[in-house]
Amino acid sequence: MADYERRSPEKFVEIYFSYNDCETDLIGCLLKQEGIPYILRDQRISPYPMTINCFGERRFAVPESEVGRARDLIHDAIAAGAIIGDGKFKEIKKKRG
Repeated sequence: MADYERRSPEKFVEIYFSYNDCETDLIGCLLKQEGIPYILRDQRISPYPMTINCFGERRFAVPESEVGRARDLIHDAIAAGAIIGDGKFKEIKKKRG
């Protein structure tokens, strides 16, 4: 999925961190179904068969123009019970201007 960065001049922004493989798979499917390109950065340490706190973190990043739509999609899926919601949203820093 890192090819998106090479093909698109648009900046990708991390929006959601997950520690649950099932949740990660479902979010990826939802984003793909909606046509939202994403990058999944895997922070897991491979020698361990289990995840331990931040060592099992997987991070979703989407193009800056799709942040709102992607966040809404994930929020709606959590509210509907389709996604557990074990992960966390990354805080959006507002630009000073």
